[in-house]
Amino acid sequence: MPRRIKSKPSLFAPAGNLIRKLSETDKRLRRRVLKYSLWALALAVAYSWTFGTYSMPRIVKLQLQKSGLIDANRELTADLVDAVRVRDMLVSDADFIEQIARTRYYMVRPGETIYRYRGR
Repeated sequence: MPRRIKSKPSLFAPAGNLIRKLSETDKRLRRRVLKYSLWALALAVAYSWTFGTYSMPRIVKLQLQKSGLIDANRELTADLVDAVRVRDMLVSDADFIEQIARTRYYMVRPGETIYRYRGR
């Protein structure tokens, strides 16, 4: 059975032709092509490090956001612990409730006299 011959060239045929042409030319042209391709690669990497998704400025900005969020979380956790402590004291501690009533709402017991000094 005869073999079929491909009528369409492959996708990588232009690259093969370029490599064959470069191998047939002189060293000077090959060095120039290699030098320009390395410069293009270096520029692509530098562009990626500067403006890409995983660029250095973006990584620094995300690290700063992360540290800010960690600090905010620490403060909110401390506030939550304080709120739980106050809630428990409001439920069970009569002295704490009396102290709040006297200082925050200026309440007095029947028959008590409150003395206030000027400037307070």
